[in-house]
Amino acid sequence: MLIDAHTHILSLAEDAEFTTEYGREGSLCIYRSLGKLPAHRTPTEQEWEASGYSRRGFPVIGPAESVRDHPGFDKIVILAVSPQFLDGELIGTVDSYGITGVPGPPSPEKCNDYIAAIVASDPETFIGYASVNPAYRGPAAAVRELERAVTELGLAGLKLYPMYQDWSPADPVLAFPVFAKAEELGIPVMVHQAGSTRIDARMEYARPALLDAAGRHFRELRLTIAHCGLPWVDEALFMLTKHPHFFAELSYYIATVTPEELFRFLVHAQQSFVPLEKLFFGTDYPGFLYDPAGLRAKLLSVNDQAERVGSAPIPQAQLDSILGDNYARMFGLMA
Repeated sequence: MLIDAHTHILSLAEDAEFTTEYGREGSLCIYRSLGKLPAHRTPTEQEWEASGYSRRGFPVIGPAESVRDHPGFDKIVILAVSPQFLDGELIGTVDSYGITGVPGPPSPEKCNDYIAAIVASDPETFIGYASVNPAYRGPAAAVRELERAVTELGLAGLKLYPMYQDWSPADPVLAFPVFAKAEELGIPVMVHQAGSTRIDARMEYARPALLDAAGRHFRELRLTIAHCGLPWVDEALFMLTKHPHFFAELSYYIATVTPEELFRFLVHAQQSFVPLEKLFFGTDYPGFLYDPAGLRAKLLSVNDQAERVGSAPIPQAQLDSILGDNYARMFGLMA
């Protein structure tokens, strides 16, 4: 089974143009590293346009485009973004163009309704994760919304964004009620517990070790560390050794490393007592450089590095499992 365990969809604000600007800021470091934009000062609008990247970064994507850009994939996990304020604007997953059929004016407060509508349009392909923000209207409201998203809308998981929303996943007041409800509902949770190139993101809330509290208190919670905890990759791997129901997915990280580095990482994970069965393939699509087909090919080619590195090849069955079966087993799609 071939599964992309980490993708996004639709807009991030009522004004779809905001999504482009948001992605552009977050991807500025990429364009600078490619030599397309000056690194010593803020690029001018003319330099952005001349670079060819002005409208790239995190484009607005609908379900048809997502399926188109995932050739051969069996399942695509689409993640809601719960409401938060940024620069005075309420952002989160929004259907700016009215493609989902969710009634009323577009609003991030309907993020879970939008994701549910897309899943309903193609339930054989899409797996929908809800999102809640306990710092937005309080933990009680977040718990009520999570229960509605699962029991009424039929969403199958939960995505959390502590570092973007100014709360710690180790906070017993804000975070624990959400984790407790997810454990009660029996759904998997993915947490953006990794760095971010967004200036407003709170790095002090991003470290994977902050999830240790959830692992101690909610022993049956299936928890996935997004982006393999980059830049704290070893810290994320250690969380996987300590907590039996912790996993990690490779999106963002897999795009930043060479094939040799990716091969060495997989060998290192096993040497660190992390079975490769705890790792999921993900892309963070539609972000720039996050092409699902290209990243799949990258993972499948890692054994080309084995002889030069002086290590035994990784069994093909394990690579194939990272590409989908590992997630399918965690999620309950297969035994």
